Amino acid sequence: MTAISIQSKEKHTTLRLTEKTKNMLEAQAKGKETHEEILLRLIKMSENLSSEQGSQIMQKGNVIGTRYERLNKTFSINIDKKKYAVVCTYNDLSIMATLRNKKFQQATIMNSSMVDAKNMDWEIDLEIVNINKGNGWIKPATMPSEEKNLLYLICIKQVLEETFDIKLYQLSNIEDYNNIDKWNEIYKKHNLSRDSLRSDIQEIIK
Repeated sequence: MTAISIQSKEKHTTLRLTEKTKNMLEAQAKGKETHEEILLRLIKMSENLSSEQGSQIMQKGNVIGTRYERLNKTFSINIDKKKYAVVCTYNDLSIMATLRNKKFQQATIMNSSMVDAKNMDWEIDLEIVNINKGNGWIKPATMPSEEKNLLYLICIKQVLEETFDIKLYQLSNIEDYNNIDKWNEIYKKHNLSRDSLRSDIQEIIK
């Protein structure tokens, strides 16, 4: 029988870098990231691009398409004194976020033949599949459309912020979420997808 061995603490190693490489690595930092945190993030980005799992960009001749993997997540939302748990499914846009990262595009580990995702359109295609208002789970179809749409837009904001590492300070109250001009400003400022603006936002705020 083979014994399974574990250690109480993870071992630390020393990685020797030239001054030039160290400076290049530090140039990739976000905020106060340590060298290890920078490396782990870059490795994850590289895995997202090369992995056969998750969403993929496919190119055949001059035609470029995207096959999306679906993600599942429960968002906890407070609106005034009301508390919600909202279960959603949506497209995995992590590869788009990776390709939009300017610093990553400039890194030598980036394949120079890779499509520029900044010029590609995508959709979040978020669907609310279940909602809990504190008194049990209910089907979204049974909720008033105004309430359900607000929850939907709040989830869209959260997905955009988490996926693309941005902060949408323009959205702070109910009126903001239902203001199409605010969303137009956000999508233009952050160079987000026109298809997403149309299908994920404008189709909801009519």
